[in-house]
Amino acid sequence: MKRIQRTTGFGSPAEAYAENDIDWTSLLLPKPHAMYVFTINGSGNEEYKICDKDLAIIDCSLIPRKGDLIIHTVDGEFGIGEFVGAEKDIVGVVSRLVRFLRS
Repeated sequence: MKRIQRTTGFGSPAEAYAENDIDWTSLLLPKPHAMYVFTINGSGNEEYKICDKDLAIIDCSLIPRKGDLIIHTVDGEFGIGEFVGAEKDIVGVVSRLVRFLRS
């Protein structure tokens, strides 16, 4: 995706330093070897402000801290919750959320 620039009048002295390209892959997945993307299904995560069909980007290289959102397994199923310090079977920390407002 490219940013659109329009020139009117005199150019800005900072034009030479402006970035034109946004690298979405490096922005959302800076450590692709340690990250996964999960699609959230269902509407049972309102307490975390997560909606149905949101994308949760999980970073397995992060050590969870109290209050982090985590993906964990419960009876072989994936679940999402807040880390309180005693969870087992943690898959990773939710580091980013992507929401599609309209498709």
